[in-house]
Amino acid sequence: MALRFGLIGLGKHGMQAVSPAFFDPACTGGALVAVCDVNPAATAAFARPVEAKYNDHRRMLAEAGLDAVYIAAGMDHHYRLATDALRAGKHVIVEKPMAATLDECREMTDLAQASGLTLAVNFETRYSEQNEILRRWIREGRFGEIDALHFTNMWDGHKSFGPIQQRRARLMELAGALDCGIHKLDQARFLVGGVWADVFARGAWMGEDFTPPTHIGIVGQLDNGVLVTLNASLSWAAHIDPRPMVNTMEIAGTEGVAICRSSRDFRNMTMELFSRTLCETHELRPTGHTSDIVLVVNEFAEVVAHGRTADTILASGEDGYWAQYATEQANGQAIRGRIRREP
Repeated sequence: MALRFGLIGLGKHGMQAVSPAFFDPACTGGALVAVCDVNPAATAAFARPVEAKYNDHRRMLAEAGLDAVYIAAGMDHHYRLATDALRAGKHVIVEKPMAATLDECREMTDLAQASGLTLAVNFETRYSEQNEILRRWIREGRFGEIDALHFTNMWDGHKSFGPIQQRRARLMELAGALDCGIHKLDQARFLVGGVWADVFARGAWMGEDFTPPTHIGIVGQLDNGVLVTLNASLSWAAHIDPRPMVNTMEIAGTEGVAICRSSRDFRNMTMELFSRTLCETHELRPTGHTSDIVLVVNEFAEVVAHGRTADTILASGEDGYWAQYATEQANGQAIRGRIRREP
C-alpha cells in the first residue's frame, strides 16, 4: 500500500520535479494527498488533485492523516520542518542539503532513530545508471584497490541574470557551489564507503559576494584512505549567455581506471573502464529529477515497511550528516582563507 504523503514547499523544485513524481504511474510507494506552502499563491496555483492544501505545516501534520512528508522547502527551513514532522510521528524525505548546520543534521538523525521513524535525504543521483555501472565494476573487482576519486562539476546555477536570479542568489548564500556539489561528496562515500577524515578547501567568488564560495576546490580523504578531489561551481559561465557545462569523474585503482564524461549540456555521458580484466565503454543518457525521485519514493516506502538492507540505495540521515560535514568543513575553510582582491 502506498504511503500517504504531504509535500512541504511549492517552489520551483517542489512544483516542477517533486510533485510530478507522485503522479507518475511508476510511483507505487507514495500517494500525494496534501500540499503545503507558506505562500497562499503557491498553494492556489497547485492544480494537481490532492485532498487538502495548507499554508501551515503544523495543521497539515495534525489534520491530513499522513504517513510521511517530503520537504522541498529551502535548506534553512529543513531542520524545523523535519523535526516537527518527526515529532508528529511522520516519516521524512528531505531535500539536500539536509540542513543548514551539522548540529541540526545530527539532531534530526537522532530524533528519527529515537522515534523509530525513517529519515531519508534525497540524493537522487545515487539511482543513476552511471552509479549502477560503477558499482558493478567495483563489485567485480575491476579496479583492484581504489585509491582516488576525482570529480569536476561546473555549471552556472541558472545564471546570475534572468528570471530566477533571486532563487539562485538565495541558494548561493546558503551553501554556495556545494548546493549541488554536495551530490558528489555523497557519491564518493556511496561508491567506496568510509566517512570523512580530512577536508581541505579553497574558494573563488567569481565576481559575486555571497558568504560561501560560488566556485570551490576540495581535497579530502575518507577514513578508508581513499583520496577525493572535487572542483565544483555554480558560477562557471554564470555571467555570460553561452552555457558550457563540465561534469567529469575519474576513478583510480591499482588494477584499473574509469573515466566518465558528460556532454557540454549534461544530456549524455560516456563511461570508459580500462582494467587488467576488462575494457568497456557505455554511452548513457541521464534521467531527470522527476524519474529519479520516483525511485527515491518507491525505495523509501520499502525501507519504511521492511527496513534497510545491504542493497539499499536510499540515502539515510547519517549519509546526509556526512555530506553536510564535508560541506561545512569545505565552505568554512574557504571562507576563512579568502583573499580579497584590491579594487
